[in-house]
Amino acid sequence: MSTAAPDDAATAAARAHHEVVGDRALQQATGRSRADWYALLDAAGATGWRHRETAGWLVREHGVDAWWAQGLTVGYEQTRGIRVPGQRQDGSFECSVSRTLPVDRERAFAAVADDALRARWLDVPVQLTGATPPASVRWSLADGTRAVVRVEAVRDGATRVVVQHARLPDAEAVAEARAAWRDRLAALADLAVTSGPAADA
Repeated sequence: MSTAAPDDAATAAARAHHEVVGDRALQQATGRSRADWYALLDAAGATGWRHRETAGWLVREHGVDAWWAQGLTVGYEQTRGIRVPGQRQDGSFECSVSRTLPVDRERAFAAVADDALRARWLDVPVQLTGATPPASVRWSLADGTRAVVRVEAVRDGATRVVVQHARLPDAEAVAEARAAWRDRLAALADLAVTSGPAADA
């Protein structure tokens, strides 16, 4: 049995903003409740604005920190039906799935960057389009979608692998991709536990 733990809260991008950030935390950080902010945005006519305009208005007119302004804008757009959870500003969708592996960062990076090692756990062909060792790789997939894989040291020699799959066409594709990546990262975790992903092929 694998000892690597799945990170079930895998994606903030595909969850509603209020599920990711609580009302209390938002009010403490911004000085207003979510309902108050949304009322202000409604009064300003923000349902007709682009994402950048809304976030910029929050920063410029109300002094909201840029990070919180982005989150508030996403939440507002979701609540007002301008976008659905998981949808990007350009209309495409993305999902993010992660898994913590009981191996060091170098081994985890090798498992995603090296063609032969990757073939031992990944069931779809990908083209490596870029790499920043040992932090990340970028892939293109045959269906025209793209993925960025981040490799993050977390604790005691463990490493978190995060796959962000972008350019998905719709919410159904998000659900399918999330399930597939959970299975794939589980296969990577099993490989890490049984033999170490950097073991000789």
